[in-house]
Amino acid sequence: MDAYNELIGIYDEISTIGDISSLLGWDQNTYMPRKAAAGRGGQSAFLSKLVHRKVTDPRVGYLLDRLEGEDLSGTRAAVVREIRRIYKRKTSVPEELEAEIARSEPLSVQAWAEAKQKKDFSIFAPNLEHMLELKKKVAEKVGYPDIPYDAMLEEYEPYTRTAQVREVLERLKKRLVPVIERISEAEGQRIDISGKFPREAQESFCRRILVDIGYDFERGRLDTTEHPFTIGTGDDTRITTHFYENDLRPALFSCIHEGGHALYEQGFLKENMHTPLGEACSLGIHESQSRMWENLIGRSLPFWKRYYPDLQSAFPGLSALPLEDFYQTVNRVRPSLIRIEADEVTYSMHILIRFELEIEIFNGRLDVREIPQAWNEGYEKYLGVVVENDGVGCLQDIHWSFGSFGYFPTYTLGNLYAAQFFDAMKKDIDVEASIERGEFGPILTWLRSNIHEKGKLYPASELVRVVTGKELDESHFIDHLRNKFGAIYGIDL
Repeated sequence: MDAYNELIGIYDEISTIGDISSLLGWDQNTYMPRKAAAGRGGQSAFLSKLVHRKVTDPRVGYLLDRLEGEDLSGTRAAVVREIRRIYKRKTSVPEELEAEIARSEPLSVQAWAEAKQKKDFSIFAPNLEHMLELKKKVAEKVGYPDIPYDAMLEEYEPYTRTAQVREVLERLKKRLVPVIERISEAEGQRIDISGKFPREAQESFCRRILVDIGYDFERGRLDTTEHPFTIGTGDDTRITTHFYENDLRPALFSCIHEGGHALYEQGFLKENMHTPLGEACSLGIHESQSRMWENLIGRSLPFWKRYYPDLQSAFPGLSALPLEDFYQTVNRVRPSLIRIEADEVTYSMHILIRFELEIEIFNGRLDVREIPQAWNEGYEKYLGVVVENDGVGCLQDIHWSFGSFGYFPTYTLGNLYAAQFFDAMKKDIDVEASIERGEFGPILTWLRSNIHEKGKLYPASELVRVVTGKELDESHFIDHLRNKFGAIYGIDL
């Protein structure tokens, strides 16, 4: 067997273990019994050690060295590049450190869930302190070009540095704040669509939308959990949501959002499964898919011209509410406490708060016990809202319980990638007409061809250049907001 095929064989085994870990993670956040957390930690630690040993096996290093001087094709070169990146990171981190992170995660998640329910950060603080200590050790082992946070960001947005993200976010903030202020000044009548929306009817409608946009339920499923997420790969991609019977919007739009993630996972070519070409380019690119389906498509007027009559049939309480009022309501801009329920315009401010806090934490300038106060101050500074309690404040996201520091910036990058990809798509197909007809095949086909099927062929920044012909530019996102919300509010943005 040649070196390349042997390397692919090893990676296939590593990916299979990753699939098993994903299923354990899904169970952990859906149906796992409460008292199973410690046992699940042991199972996760075992799999983590197994992956670490396989990735760091000297044979992998030998095969990578063998391939170093070979003239590889574009796809093979990308596969070797990505396996080398993973090998370098894994060989820098001791096996026991990774196992301890995996062992601690279920207990950390459980403590977070209890703390959120009781609105008491102090319940979660010891677990977060421990997870942070472990992650800081990872940063030191992996190394970083500038600050420790670079090592965290690299895990989710490969080949990207903190300084680059900070520059993007600062440019975006400078252009976004005036838009938020202008809309806030113009805010008019508030339309209340709260009422009784039975869970069964919500789930039925969400499933119908998911099928229409292309989600394959024979390769996935929809469940409920405290915090919506997507997990799995290829032929087993599962999504979750959370239903509120007094408001259908959270579940509806989280389903479309998670459906976007799932379509990406289901869109990799079968022949590339269990190779880097069968994996997401980056979490920012992953997020671009969910934000595109949720906001650029799912909150668009053409979408609701098609689906609002069906929604009214499913929920007769909406029968007297005109389409225009419903459309404005699901796109209403207002500073709020909850990130996953934030509107398109203010969403990135939620991310900016988290990004700045994480950097302060990793630079040693913010202690864990100081997080609630710093969080609350950030929300008052950037969004002008008062945090009522920890449950709707610093405990609202599950990410820190996983140790997923460096994850949050990918959400805003996803917004920017989505807008730029969407503009490129509109040059090739009549997007609005497809949406209004409820015919999403052309859109999904374009995404499959240009993004999904590429996997990790290109780093994120290069993929943007290949697909759109230019570097990442926040102007596409800002122009989208100005056009859409200027029309909704009847103002010049």
